[in-house]
Amino acid sequence: MIFFAIVFTYFVIVIVLKSRGILEKSNISLYGPFLLLRTKKGRNFLKKIASIPRFWRAYGSFGIVFCFITMIVMVVILIWQAWAVVGFTPEQKEAMPGPEIALVLPGINPILPLEFIGYILLALVVAIIVHEFSHGILTLAADLKVKSLGLLYLIIPMGAFCEPDEEELKKTKTAKRMRVYAAGPLANFVVVLISICLFSFVFMSALQPATNGLQVFEVIEGSPAYDIGIRQRTIITSINGTDLTSCKDSEERRNIYGEIMDKTKANETITISFMVDVQSDPITREINLTDRYKYFVAEKNKGVGFTGIYTFTPVEEHLDILKNPIVEEFPIGFLFFYILPLIGYFDGYNPIVAPFTDSYVITGPLSNLHPDVFWIIVNALYWIFWLNLAVGLFNVLPMVPLDGGFLFNDAIGSLVKRVKKGITDEKRDKIVKNISVTISLLVLLTIILPFLVKYI
Repeated sequence: MIFFAIVFTYFVIVIVLKSRGILEKSNISLYGPFLLLRTKKGRNFLKKIASIPRFWRAYGSFGIVFCFITMIVMVVILIWQAWAVVGFTPEQKEAMPGPEIALVLPGINPILPLEFIGYILLALVVAIIVHEFSHGILTLAADLKVKSLGLLYLIIPMGAFCEPDEEELKKTKTAKRMRVYAAGPLANFVVVLISICLFSFVFMSALQPATNGLQVFEVIEGSPAYDIGIRQRTIITSINGTDLTSCKDSEERRNIYGEIMDKTKANETITISFMVDVQSDPITREINLTDRYKYFVAEKNKGVGFTGIYTFTPVEEHLDILKNPIVEEFPIGFLFFYILPLIGYFDGYNPIVAPFTDSYVITGPLSNLHPDVFWIIVNALYWIFWLNLAVGLFNVLPMVPLDGGFLFNDAIGSLVKRVKKGITDEKRDKIVKNISVTISLLVLLTIILPFLVKYI
């Protein structure tokens, strides 16, 4: 209610200011629900950055190649995704998320909880600023005009924009124009790389597991383990007299735990030692095992003992991925890294969000930081990475008015000109337009299909 009250007040104020001509006098215009505040200030700053034309030409040329490679990969992924969801069972279709998961709106998009709104707004502002200003830098480096810079408002500043001279941009050489278009997505990918380096090699590298035990992730309610006080994040330190804390890693601990439990019988009594959390002392309890067959119906499980602990959190394995998501178990490790918000929504587990952050201790020079400050920086870096990657990948799609759409049009236009020599500009533009519209509609279909399949 507070959120809607703020939005309503915002629109009332905007309507009043517009009706009285105050917005126009202040060089502010409406762009849908957004306010555009244009200014000529800042152009000299961009000109200074753009004063090394040779570097920016190389940067833009690399961006063109990179964007086209990424564009092809994204189109293949979208086609594969659309093909896969069409073959889903009715149950799988029903379990698919709705269109709200495509909206970058905390509180409405289920994978973007409202408590992350500060991080998401920061990341969105960074993504828009670097994207738009990169267009401006490449425009100036190509000796083209930038008419104005500006801020984009929706209650609060949401980002920035750079407004080139569109007519001049259309008339310039194709290579120059394509460099300008490619600069925006490439800037987002550069921010992605910087964010990963800071996140993984600086902050995650300062973390170590807080304990050497097995951390419980799922325990069945009403099971023997649940009855003696074992819950999610409880740490198992020994099982039936076998110490688990001296093992070299969590995989060895899980294997030992599994081997011991495979040899037990239903109704057998064993001992189990555990810590309620990383700060507590170990507790040892006797536990009367139930029959594993009761929960997992398979002939091999008949009569085998079961505590009720369903899964353990692979703290060390996840930390290894977070320390190096690009190399560790690539591409699965990177995919895990990117879908952390999705895992948090479906499984209730996100290793960089409390209370799971208690599973680590901060070491080295960064241990001087207060843990709250440390994790605020970590989450800010993560969301800057996440949103810049999303913005970059979306913008390379061959769909107008995205940057990828304009790049695709210029590429098709150049191809048509080479194949059909002597063709008039009017005929070439018509061919390009028809191809562009067709491809844009097909790409749009592959994007929205997974969100609508549950309703078909």
